[in-house]
Amino acid sequence: MGTPGEFPISELVARTGVPAASIHHYRRLGLLPAPRRAAANRFLYSQRHAEAVEQIRELRERHRLPLRHIAQIMNAENPDHAEVATLADSGEQLREVAIQEFALRGYTEVSVADICTQAGVAKGTFYRHYRSKQDLFFRAVEAVVDNTAEEFAASIDGQLGLSRQELTRRLAESLLPGLPIMLEVAKRSVQGQVEHAAAAQRVFWRLAERLGEALSDDPRGHRLAGALIMDAIAHIFAEGLMGRFADRPTFDSSGEGNALTASG
Repeated sequence: MGTPGEFPISELVARTGVPAASIHHYRRLGLLPAPRRAAANRFLYSQRHAEAVEQIRELRERHRLPLRHIAQIMNAENPDHAEVATLADSGEQLREVAIQEFALRGYTEVSVADICTQAGVAKGTFYRHYRSKQDLFFRAVEAVVDNTAEEFAASIDGQLGLSRQELTRRLAESLLPGLPIMLEVAKRSVQGQVEHAAAAQRVFWRLAERLGEALSDDPRGHRLAGALIMDAIAHIFAEGLMGRFADRPTFDSSGEGNALTASG
């Protein structure tokens, strides 16, 4: 029996509206305190867990923060929930705006001044965080890769035996918002720009490695990750040619971080 105020994960799901698979994923990332083990296969949660799950959901949905940034906030001493926006430093703001701008307009059309204006950051502050526009671009692509891998991991968490077709579909959904910026670095690579060629190689190896980690419970694991990337990109292009992404989310051009909005 649990102590007063404790409840099983089914109750935590009912209270927060967050699936059990996502809650387990948050636990593994260290975003939630460990539940109390009541029996070999029974864990009990409390209102403290419900509040933490609600906070994570708001940080993801309202503030559009990636899980790694949420971890920094959740691990901070006495985090002030009302001041979450101030916890993202100017370097983070610049990178989030850069992801949006590079994805919408391409590398050549975006200037450092554009990014600083959209982020509300002084140009001098920009150069405290990044050596150049190219440096920011590479870091933005790496952030997109990590966000994609996190979303994919959450989408398959605890679901073993998914078909390759289903894995491809879920990766395509996770990959779609950030694909333009990843294709941008690939495009500049095939144009013979040496530094971008090296960055493209790092980016796609990083994505394959992160996907391999997400698939670690699948016996196909790392061997499947690289093939899934190509399958998912092909799936996105095929769906796009048939007009099936007409109402899917795209990057918002309002300048509010990495928010998504329906196109059309």
